[in-house]
Amino acid sequence: MPLYCKAKRQIFTPVLPVDQALITAQRILVVEAPAVMELLSPKPGAQSVIVTHKRMLNAAMLDSIRPDAIVGPLISPDWDIVDLAITVSALAYSGNFFVLTQPLPRAELVIREVRAVCPNLTVKLIEVA
Repeated sequence: MPLYCKAKRQIFTPVLPVDQALITAQRILVVEAPAVMELLSPKPGAQSVIVTHKRMLNAAMLDSIRPDAIVGPLISPDWDIVDLAITVSALAYSGNFFVLTQPLPRAELVIREVRAVCPNLTVKLIEVA
């Protein structure tokens, strides 16, 4: 299924099927990665998706949302995925942590780096072309 991101005016197509953990998550927190919305099928009453900015994250928000999955971009203008991982870990989140990125030649390096800094996160990539 193609993915359209208005900010970049590009069409993205998932390289691999979207991870089952993201599809079945009941509460997904999307941090500055709105393009992931096109990968999710509407599930009224079964799945909630909250879109926010990194600067808005705080303990009260995570306690209220209790996300089953967090999605963020590999790189944003002001931070990268390691910064986001450190932030959510410091706020006591542990669980599925998805990185939205274009295909990478050594994707395992990103996963390894985030896991080394935040071992409490289950890091997975969502690669889109």
